[in-house]
Amino acid sequence: MGQDGAIAPQEIAGEGDATQLVKLTSTSKDCFTNLYSESFRNNHLFGGQVVAQALAAAATTVEGRHCHSMHAYFLRAGSASASVSFEVDRTRDGGRFSTRRVVALQNDVPILHLECSFHLGERGLEHQVPSSVPVPEPETIPDITALDPDKDQAALWGIIQNVQTFPLLDIRIVDQELLLQPNPDANRRLWIRVPSAVNSDDPAVHQQLVAYISDFMLAGVALLPHPVKYRWPRTFMASLDHAIWFHRPCRVDDWLLYDCDSPSTGDGRGIVRGQIKDRTGRLIATVMQEALLRPDLTH
Repeated sequence: MGQDGAIAPQEIAGEGDATQLVKLTSTSKDCFTNLYSESFRNNHLFGGQVVAQALAAAATTVEGRHCHSMHAYFLRAGSASASVSFEVDRTRDGGRFSTRRVVALQNDVPILHLECSFHLGERGLEHQVPSSVPVPEPETIPDITALDPDKDQAALWGIIQNVQTFPLLDIRIVDQELLLQPNPDANRRLWIRVPSAVNSDDPAVHQQLVAYISDFMLAGVALLPHPVKYRWPRTFMASLDHAIWFHRPCRVDDWLLYDCDSPSTGDGRGIVRGQIKDRTGRLIATVMQEALLRPDLTH
């Protein structure tokens, strides 16, 4: 049983189906409960999972429109051993736009608020500024979990353990040689895909899984300009808010490039932005996140 008395969500195994993460059961009108969870460190819920499931709950109440933007606030850490309920408020349905507000709760206590807007879609201007920075193909980049770092390379060990925590994802980190030194440009690029998403042809499911992967290794980009010893586990990090603008549909079972950078940190917080592109370079989504950063300055 979950902490709230409901049946605890099942854990998705390493060979599991990621599309199950965004499947919900209806408990009453515009109220839903998750069926599956993925445990993060210390039995915490991964923020990307809660965002994806909240977006799925909102999408259940909208027909014929796709989400074009969402803004989430992380309020409390969630437990992977308890179910999450989602309450959807149908804020507005206009001629071409629908707005929804979702509250995610455990034990009747909010752990996340999500505001999202859906658009019917229409013809208009279109452009994309091309990238001039070459990126190696994902097949040419070694799997970081196959590396065997020295015992003193705690930062690299931390990244490997982080990647291994997410068996539903296939990840190739670009510029792995920069992982063990401060990076004044505060940027990280990685290829990422969700192989089991091949089980769905629903564009909404793939969009929700884009939201799921958008929280992966994002906050840590704010630590890259600083001494490696502060990266993990000597800095406490917690995502505060998370925003995504969806530009184009995609399939997440194919490789997506996540290009992230951190323009600034200060006052105990860091801001990180990311661009998610497909293999052809099309911009799929733009992500912004602010995170709480509390380094252990005693070492």
